[in-house]
Amino acid sequence: MPAATATPVAGSCTLVARLRDFIEAQSLQPGDRLPSIRELAEHFDVKTGAVRDALLNAQGRGLIKVLPRAGAFVEALVEPPAKSTSAARLGTRLRELLAAENQNVFHLLDARETLETALIAEAARKRQVEDLYPLRDILEQMASIPPKDRGENYVRLDVEFHLEVARLSGNAVMAAMLSVVMEELVPHLKELRWSAKRHTDTDKSHARLYSALVEGDALQAQEETRNHLRHAYQSLLDRVRQPPKIG
Repeated sequence: MPAATATPVAGSCTLVARLRDFIEAQSLQPGDRLPSIRELAEHFDVKTGAVRDALLNAQGRGLIKVLPRAGAFVEALVEPPAKSTSAARLGTRLRELLAAENQNVFHLLDARETLETALIAEAARKRQVEDLYPLRDILEQMASIPPKDRGENYVRLDVEFHLEVARLSGNAVMAAMLSVVMEELVPHLKELRWSAKRHTDTDKSHARLYSALVEGDALQAQEETRNHLRHAYQSLLDRVRQPPKIG
């Protein structure tokens, strides 16, 4: 694969759009592996965290597929901007609307629950067992992080897990919507205080979600999703109730 070389890009371009342009310029095909996160960060002159977020966003749009410990791979051929998918256009428009004003975090959680319960039910109905390997890898990575080190990286894997479930549903439009909602929620999730018990409860909740998908039980998957998001709602509510430190 040709080495990534830095090129000037207009500041108004989003990182996902730049990634799409890179794939097209390199003539990458479905199944081709992208450069490492570090190489992409150097190419786009951004931080590695920004690249990780862009890869998750691109995965939610069906552009790439991120495989834990393997890297990011092209999932679909890049379409010219004028022929971008309806899901991508919807995601862009929704992102613009949400950026226009500050959003109520609890409204975002309500939207997430509506989207995720529908998406995971569809994923449970459609999934092939081999489709679940990436999810299992993500869960293993999450469980392997020591409690004292669980912070931004854990949140990133958490988001990756839920967007991968959305992708398995086959509904690119709703998956794109969820990707945008998750982008808005991530800053709030990163500020949560993670106790050892909360980490354990979250890991167990993810395991139950995974088991429901393995069994192909759409109703159980929806119920586990509601329970999972109820904990997130309560954690954010507890944070709001706690007075800020003064002095």
